[in-house]
Amino acid sequence: MNEKDAILLIEEMISKTKNDIKENGFYYYFWGWLVFISAVSNFLILHFNWFEFHSLPWAVLMPLGGIATAFFSKKEKKEESKVQTYVSQSMKYALRAYAVSLFIICFSMSFGEQWKAFYPTIMMIYAIWLYVSGGLLNFKPLIWGAYSNWLLAAIGYMWPNTELHLVLISTGVLAGFIIPGHWLKYRESKRV
Repeated sequence: MNEKDAILLIEEMISKTKNDIKENGFYYYFWGWLVFISAVSNFLILHFNWFEFHSLPWAVLMPLGGIATAFFSKKEKKEESKVQTYVSQSMKYALRAYAVSLFIICFSMSFGEQWKAFYPTIMMIYAIWLYVSGGLLNFKPLIWGAYSNWLLAAIGYMWPNTELHLVLISTGVLAGFIIPGHWLKYRESKRV
């Protein structure tokens, strides 16, 4: 590899890292809004006793979000550079760990009495993802979102009330995913 090739490789790696940040902004606010809408809808259905199956918004929006994410990520992989940066590799592994943990919690905590700690536990997982990704992307709003989710999870563990938990998780995704996701998008648009 000559000097010119080395410089081109470095430039491509820098470009790839910048692109990762922009793409990650979409998934933060996309999933943030899905969870926010599901939690608020669930709260309203439960609070006003509109119908018995109050968790219907989750049952509809989460699978739709999964399908949309699979579609968008498949499209992105076609456009993806062959250069893997430290940040992109680390984010990939952290995201897999987050997704597997979230999946296990969502399916295993619905049995027995542990469901009462479901939303605070989800917020703990959110906080870990936000803290790690915020550190890897060097983006403080994600880290602040992690701190807010940890605080809200602690409150939820102290007061096991489903309606309160729905308000807490709505607040947590607003602070941890929606606002930072839009902020990432805005920051990237100013960079272009």
